[in-house]
Amino acid sequence: MPRGVTTPARGPSRRIPVLVNPRGGSAEKVIDILRADARFVVHETDPRVLTDRVRALIADGEPRIAVSGGDGTVTAAAATLCGSPVELAVIPGGTLNHLARDNGIPVEPEQAAELAATGAAYPIDAGRVNEHVFLNTSSVGAYVTFVRTRERLERWLPYWPASVLSGLRLLARMPRFDVHIDARGEAPSRSYRACLVFVSVGERDFDKGTFGARTTESRRGLHVIVVPNAGRRRLARIITGAVFGGMRGELGEVDSFVVDHCRIEMRRRRGNVSFDGEIRPFDAPLHYRIEPDAVRLVAPEPIGGKRTGHAAAR
Repeated sequence: MPRGVTTPARGPSRRIPVLVNPRGGSAEKVIDILRADARFVVHETDPRVLTDRVRALIADGEPRIAVSGGDGTVTAAAATLCGSPVELAVIPGGTLNHLARDNGIPVEPEQAAELAATGAAYPIDAGRVNEHVFLNTSSVGAYVTFVRTRERLERWLPYWPASVLSGLRLLARMPRFDVHIDARGEAPSRSYRACLVFVSVGERDFDKGTFGARTTESRRGLHVIVVPNAGRRRLARIITGAVFGGMRGELGEVDSFVVDHCRIEMRRRRGNVSFDGEIRPFDAPLHYRIEPDAVRLVAPEPIGGKRTGHAAAR
Protein backbone atom coordinates (compact mmCIF):
# COMPACT_ATOMS: atom_id res chain seq x y z
CA MET A 1 0.00 0.00 0.00
CA PRO A 2 1.40 3.48 -0.88
CA ARG A 3 2.95 5.51 1.92
CA GLY A 4 0.44 7.65 3.79
CA VAL A 5 -2.56 5.56 2.72
CA THR A 6 -4.75 4.07 5.42
CA THR A 7 -7.76 1.79 5.43
CA PRO A 8 -10.72 2.04 7.81
CA ALA A 9 -9.69 1.34 11.43
CA ARG A 10 -13.00 0.40 12.99
CA GLY A 11 -13.98 -2.41 15.29
CA PRO A 12 -16.68 -4.81 14.15
CA SER A 13 -19.45 -2.79 15.81
CA ARG A 14 -18.08 0.74 15.33
CA ARG A 15 -20.30 2.82 13.10
CA ILE A 16 -19.09 5.81 11.11
CA PRO A 17 -20.61 9.11 12.28
CA VAL A 18 -22.04 11.20 9.43
CA LEU A 19 -22.67 14.92 9.95
CA VAL A 20 -25.39 15.92 7.47
CA ASN A 21 -26.24 19.51 6.64
CA PRO A 22 -30.07 19.29 6.56
CA ARG A 23 -30.20 22.29 4.22
CA GLY A 24 -28.03 20.59 1.59
CA GLY A 25 -29.46 20.21 -1.91
CA SER A 26 -29.92 16.42 -1.59
CA ALA A 27 -30.00 16.11 2.21
CA GLU A 28 -33.32 14.24 2.40
CA LYS A 29 -32.17 11.53 0.00
CA VAL A 30 -28.78 11.22 1.72
CA ILE A 31 -30.36 10.87 5.16
CA ASP A 32 -32.76 8.14 3.98
CA ILE A 33 -29.91 6.13 2.43
CA LEU A 34 -27.57 6.42 5.40
CA ARG A 35 -30.18 5.60 8.02
CA ALA A 36 -30.89 2.37 6.17
CA ASP A 37 -27.18 1.45 6.25
CA ALA A 38 -26.04 -0.13 9.54
CA ARG A 39 -22.46 1.05 8.97
CA PHE A 40 -23.38 4.68 9.67
CA VAL A 41 -24.96 6.78 12.39
CA VAL A 42 -26.55 10.01 11.12
CA HIS A 43 -26.33 13.36 12.90
CA GLU A 44 -28.33 16.16 11.29
CA THR A 45 -26.06 19.12 12.01
CA ASP A 46 -26.61 22.83 11.57
CA PRO A 47 -23.54 24.35 9.83
CA ARG A 48 -23.22 26.84 12.67
CA VAL A 49 -22.29 24.06 15.11
CA LEU A 50 -20.49 21.77 12.66
CA THR A 51 -17.03 22.65 13.94
CA ASP A 52 -18.01 21.90 17.52
CA ARG A 53 -19.49 18.53 16.50
CA VAL A 54 -16.32 17.58 14.63
CA ARG A 55 -14.17 18.47 17.64
CA ALA A 56 -16.40 16.38 19.90
CA LEU A 57 -16.07 13.36 17.60
CA ILE A 58 -12.29 13.77 17.52
CA ALA A 59 -12.28 13.84 21.32
CA ASP A 60 -14.37 10.63 21.31
CA GLY A 61 -11.59 8.89 19.38
CA GLU A 62 -13.40 8.46 16.07
CA PRO A 63 -10.91 7.32 13.40
CA ARG A 64 -13.13 8.41 10.48
CA ILE A 65 -15.79 11.12 10.21
CA ALA A 66 -18.13 11.49 7.24
CA VAL A 67 -19.70 14.78 6.19
CA SER A 68 -22.56 15.42 3.79
CA GLY A 69 -23.23 18.86 2.39
CA GLY A 70 -21.88 21.34 -0.12
CA ASP A 71 -18.28 22.46 -0.52
CA GLY A 72 -18.59 25.02 2.27
CA THR A 73 -19.78 22.38 4.75
CA VAL A 74 -17.03 19.94 3.78
CA THR A 75 -14.33 22.61 4.01
CA ALA A 76 -15.51 23.65 7.48
CA ALA A 77 -15.07 20.06 8.67
CA ALA A 78 -11.72 19.71 6.90
CA ALA A 79 -10.41 22.88 8.53
CA THR A 80 -11.06 21.32 11.93
CA LEU A 81 -9.35 18.08 10.88
CA CYS A 82 -6.20 19.74 9.46
CA GLY A 83 -3.14 18.10 10.95
CA SER A 84 -5.22 15.38 12.60
CA PRO A 85 -4.94 11.64 11.86
CA VAL A 86 -8.75 11.45 11.74
CA GLU A 87 -9.95 10.64 8.24
CA LEU A 88 -12.56 12.68 6.33
CA ALA A 89 -15.14 10.94 4.13
CA VAL A 90 -17.40 13.00 1.89
CA ILE A 91 -20.94 12.14 0.82
CA PRO A 92 -21.86 14.97 -1.58
CA GLY A 93 -25.05 16.79 -0.61
CA GLY A 94 -24.69 20.18 -2.25
CA THR A 95 -25.65 21.60 -5.64
CA LEU A 96 -22.35 21.49 -7.54
CA ASN A 97 -20.00 19.42 -5.32
CA HIS A 98 -16.82 20.67 -6.97
CA LEU A 99 -14.56 19.19 -4.28
CA ALA A 100 -15.98 15.69 -4.63
CA ARG A 101 -15.79 15.76 -8.43
CA ASP A 102 -12.22 17.04 -8.33
CA ASN A 103 -11.12 14.10 -6.17
CA GLY A 104 -13.05 11.35 -7.95
CA ILE A 105 -15.63 10.92 -5.19
CA PRO A 106 -18.98 9.73 -6.60
CA VAL A 107 -21.78 12.28 -6.43
CA GLU A 108 -24.47 9.59 -6.14
CA PRO A 109 -25.16 9.03 -2.41
CA GLU A 110 -25.20 5.22 -2.60
CA GLN A 111 -21.79 5.03 -4.27
CA ALA A 112 -20.33 7.75 -2.05
CA ALA A 113 -21.57 5.92 1.06
CA GLU A 114 -19.89 2.71 -0.08
CA LEU A 115 -16.62 4.57 -0.61
CA ALA A 116 -16.97 6.27 2.79
CA ALA A 117 -17.37 2.90 4.50
CA THR A 118 -14.74 0.85 2.67
CA GLY A 119 -12.37 3.23 0.87
CA ALA A 120 -8.78 4.10 1.72
CA ALA A 121 -7.71 7.53 2.96
CA TYR A 122 -5.03 9.58 1.22
CA PRO A 123 -3.28 12.71 2.49
CA ILE A 124 -4.19 15.77 0.42
CA ASP A 125 -2.92 19.33 0.43
CA ALA A 126 -4.91 22.30 1.68
CA GLY A 127 -4.56 25.99 1.00
CA ARG A 128 -4.78 28.82 3.50
CA VAL A 129 -5.73 32.42 2.88
CA ASN A 130 -5.10 34.57 5.95
CA GLU A 131 -5.21 31.30 7.95
CA HIS A 132 -8.62 30.23 6.59
CA VAL A 133 -8.51 26.75 5.03
CA PHE A 134 -9.68 25.92 1.52
CA LEU A 135 -9.35 22.61 -0.32
CA ASN A 136 -10.31 23.60 -3.85
CA THR A 137 -10.21 27.23 -4.98
CA SER A 138 -10.19 30.79 -3.75
CA SER A 139 -10.82 33.93 -5.77
CA VAL A 140 -10.87 37.71 -5.70
CA GLY A 141 -12.73 40.00 -8.09
CA ALA A 142 -15.46 39.27 -10.63
CA TYR A 143 -16.36 35.79 -9.39
CA VAL A 144 -16.89 37.06 -5.85
CA THR A 145 -19.18 39.81 -7.13
CA PHE A 146 -21.11 37.23 -9.12
CA VAL A 147 -21.61 34.86 -6.16
CA ARG A 148 -22.73 37.62 -3.79
CA THR A 149 -25.35 38.80 -6.30
CA ARG A 150 -26.55 35.25 -6.92
CA GLU A 151 -26.94 34.56 -3.20
CA ARG A 152 -29.14 37.65 -2.81
CA LEU A 153 -31.28 36.64 -5.77
CA GLU A 154 -31.69 33.08 -4.46
CA ARG A 155 -34.04 34.47 -1.82
CA TRP A 156 -36.61 34.75 -4.61
CA LEU A 157 -35.29 32.61 -7.50
CA PRO A 158 -34.00 29.04 -7.97
CA TYR A 159 -30.24 28.52 -8.26
CA TRP A 160 -29.87 28.44 -12.05
CA PRO A 161 -32.10 31.43 -12.94
CA ALA A 162 -30.37 33.39 -10.18
CA SER A 163 -27.00 32.45 -11.71
CA VAL A 164 -27.99 33.65 -15.18
CA LEU A 165 -29.36 36.96 -13.91
CA SER A 166 -26.29 37.50 -11.73
CA GLY A 167 -24.05 36.97 -14.74
CA LEU A 168 -25.96 39.57 -16.75
CA ARG A 169 -25.72 42.10 -13.94
CA LEU A 170 -21.99 41.45 -13.63
CA LEU A 171 -21.43 42.11 -17.32
CA ALA A 172 -23.14 45.47 -16.93
CA ARG A 173 -20.82 46.48 -14.09
CA MET A 174 -17.47 44.72 -14.38
CA PRO A 175 -15.20 45.07 -11.34
CA ARG A 176 -11.63 46.21 -11.95
CA PHE A 177 -8.94 46.46 -9.31
CA ASP A 178 -5.21 46.92 -8.94
CA VAL A 179 -3.40 43.87 -7.62
CA HIS A 180 0.22 43.22 -6.72
CA ILE A 181 1.40 39.63 -6.28
CA ASP A 182 4.55 38.70 -4.40
CA ALA A 183 5.43 34.99 -4.52
CA ARG A 184 8.22 35.32 -1.92
CA GLY A 185 11.06 34.76 -4.36
CA GLU A 186 9.42 31.80 -6.14
CA ALA A 187 8.34 34.03 -9.04
CA PRO A 188 8.93 37.68 -9.95
CA SER A 189 6.68 40.19 -8.19
CA ARG A 190 3.98 41.37 -10.56
CA SER A 191 1.39 44.14 -10.73
CA TYR A 192 -1.84 44.05 -12.69
CA ARG A 193 -5.02 45.92 -13.46
CA ALA A 194 -7.23 42.85 -13.20
CA CYS A 195 -10.85 41.75 -13.06
CA LEU A 196 -10.26 38.33 -11.51
CA VAL A 197 -7.66 36.29 -9.57
CA PHE A 198 -8.05 32.55 -8.97
CA VAL A 199 -5.90 30.55 -6.55
CA SER A 200 -6.25 26.76 -6.77
CA VAL A 201 -4.88 24.02 -4.54
CA GLY A 202 -2.85 22.00 -7.03
CA GLU A 203 -2.05 22.73 -10.64
CA ARG A 204 -4.91 22.62 -13.11
CA ASP A 205 -4.82 21.44 -16.70
CA PHE A 206 -4.16 24.45 -18.89
CA ASP A 207 -4.56 23.45 -22.52
CA LYS A 208 -5.49 25.88 -25.29
CA GLY A 209 -6.67 28.48 -22.82
CA THR A 210 -8.88 26.10 -20.85
CA PHE A 211 -8.47 25.98 -17.07
CA GLY A 212 -9.58 22.51 -16.07
CA ALA A 213 -9.30 19.76 -13.47
CA ARG A 214 -6.39 18.48 -11.45
CA THR A 215 -4.88 15.17 -12.50
CA THR A 216 -2.53 12.66 -10.91
CA GLU A 217 0.28 14.38 -12.87
CA SER A 218 -0.54 17.88 -11.62
CA ARG A 219 2.17 19.68 -9.70
CA ARG A 220 1.46 20.38 -6.05
CA GLY A 221 1.34 23.92 -4.77
CA LEU A 222 -0.86 26.95 -5.36
CA HIS A 223 -1.84 27.56 -8.96
CA VAL A 224 -2.33 31.32 -9.28
CA ILE A 225 -4.24 32.58 -12.34
CA VAL A 226 -4.62 36.30 -12.98
CA VAL A 227 -7.13 37.50 -15.56
CA PRO A 228 -6.30 41.06 -16.65
CA ASN A 229 -9.04 43.48 -17.73
CA ALA A 230 -11.46 41.65 -19.99
CA GLY A 231 -14.20 42.66 -22.37
CA ARG A 232 -17.77 41.63 -21.74
CA ARG A 233 -17.70 38.58 -24.02
CA ARG A 234 -14.51 37.24 -22.49
CA LEU A 235 -15.71 37.85 -18.95
CA ALA A 236 -18.96 36.04 -19.76
CA ARG A 237 -16.95 32.94 -20.81
CA ILE A 238 -14.86 33.12 -17.64
CA ILE A 239 -17.84 33.33 -15.30
CA THR A 240 -19.78 30.65 -17.19
CA GLY A 241 -16.85 28.26 -16.94
CA ALA A 242 -16.23 28.99 -13.27
CA VAL A 243 -19.86 28.54 -12.23
CA PHE A 244 -21.25 25.83 -14.46
CA GLY A 245 -18.06 23.85 -15.07
CA GLY A 246 -16.35 23.98 -11.70
CA MET A 247 -13.82 26.45 -13.12
CA ARG A 248 -13.47 24.36 -16.26
CA GLY A 249 -13.89 27.23 -18.66
CA GLU A 250 -12.07 29.22 -21.33
CA LEU A 251 -9.86 31.92 -19.87
CA GLY A 252 -7.87 33.06 -22.86
CA GLU A 253 -4.79 35.21 -22.15
CA VAL A 254 -3.87 34.97 -18.49
CA ASP A 255 -0.80 34.94 -16.29
CA SER A 256 -0.39 31.58 -14.55
CA PHE A 257 2.22 30.20 -12.16
CA VAL A 258 2.59 27.56 -9.42
CA VAL A 259 4.06 28.58 -6.06
CA ASP A 260 4.03 27.51 -2.41
CA HIS A 261 3.38 31.01 -1.05
CA CYS A 262 2.11 34.31 -2.39
CA ARG A 263 0.88 37.66 -1.11
CA ILE A 264 -1.82 39.64 -2.89
CA GLU A 265 -1.90 43.35 -2.15
CA MET A 266 -4.91 45.43 -3.11
CA ARG A 267 -5.69 49.11 -3.07
CA ARG A 268 -8.41 48.69 -0.45
CA ARG A 269 -7.58 47.62 3.09
CA ARG A 270 -10.43 45.11 3.21
CA GLY A 271 -12.12 43.08 0.50
CA ASN A 272 -14.36 40.09 -0.09
CA VAL A 273 -12.69 36.75 -0.82
CA SER A 274 -14.31 33.52 -2.05
CA PHE A 275 -13.06 30.13 -0.91
CA ASP A 276 -14.81 26.79 -1.51
CA GLY A 277 -18.26 28.33 -1.83
CA GLU A 278 -17.93 30.72 1.11
CA ILE A 279 -17.41 34.50 0.93
CA ARG A 280 -15.89 36.52 3.76
CA PRO A 281 -14.31 39.97 4.10
CA PHE A 282 -10.56 39.75 4.74
CA ASP A 283 -7.98 42.37 5.61
CA ALA A 284 -5.41 43.06 2.91
CA PRO A 285 -2.84 41.98 2.04
CA LEU A 286 -4.03 38.44 1.42
CA HIS A 287 -1.48 35.81 2.44
CA TYR A 288 -1.81 32.49 0.62
CA ARG A 289 0.21 29.36 1.40
CA ILE A 290 0.04 25.64 0.73
CA GLU A 291 -0.19 23.19 3.63
CA PRO A 292 1.08 19.80 2.38
CA ASP A 293 -0.71 16.59 3.38
CA ALA A 294 -3.02 18.51 5.70
CA VAL A 295 -6.16 16.35 5.49
CA ARG A 296 -6.66 12.59 5.18
CA LEU A 297 -9.41 12.28 2.55
CA VAL A 298 -11.24 9.06 1.68
CA ALA A 299 -11.04 8.99 -2.12
CA PRO A 300 -10.38 6.57 -4.99
CA GLU A 301 -6.81 7.83 -5.55
CA PRO A 302 -4.59 10.75 -4.56
CA ILE A 303 -4.71 13.85 -6.72
CA GLY A 304 -1.56 15.82 -7.45
CA GLY A 305 2.00 14.90 -8.24
CA LYS A 306 5.43 16.19 -7.33
CA ARG A 307 5.56 19.47 -5.42
CA THR A 308 7.39 22.31 -7.13
CA GLY A 309 10.19 24.11 -5.39
CA HIS A 310 9.97 27.17 -7.61
CA ALA A 311 7.48 29.04 -9.75
CA ALA A 312 6.58 27.66 -13.14
CA ALA A 313 5.34 30.63 -15.10
CA ARG A 314 3.23 30.08 -18.17
